Amino acid sequence: MKKKWVMLLFLLIFSFSYSKLVEYEIDIAYTEVNFTGNTVKAMTLNGGIPGPTLEFTEGDILRVTFNNHMDVETSIHWHGLLVPNDQDGVPYLNTPPILPGTSFTYEIPLIQSGTYWYHSHTGLQE
Repeated sequence: MKKKWVMLLFLLIFSFSYSKLVEYEIDIAYTEVNFTGNTVKAMTLNGGIPGPTLEFTEGDILRVTFNNHMDVETSIHWHGLLVPNDQDGVPYLNTPPILPGTSFTYEIPLIQSGTYWYHSHTGLQE
């Protein structure tokens, strides 16, 4: 029995020693864009559409701060990632909306690998 506890402790220490915190900061704002010959105001992430690619490795801790510079609330919902319920990004259901002029930081331990996407889950911002 003692060997099992020693092995479990070793595995926990080993797994935490190889995880790293990977941080991003993303500004959500209105920016004028022109994709069709007409300039329009659009919701952008760090000035672009789509938002930036976020790269992590299984075992990392994802920490992303979204800063809402718009005059309306917004949210960020994660598709495919296994996340704690309060980090899912569905406003008024399990995560508060990101109000104008405020920020929200997601901190999620990454327990699987793959390619996933994120988007707003507020109104017609999707």
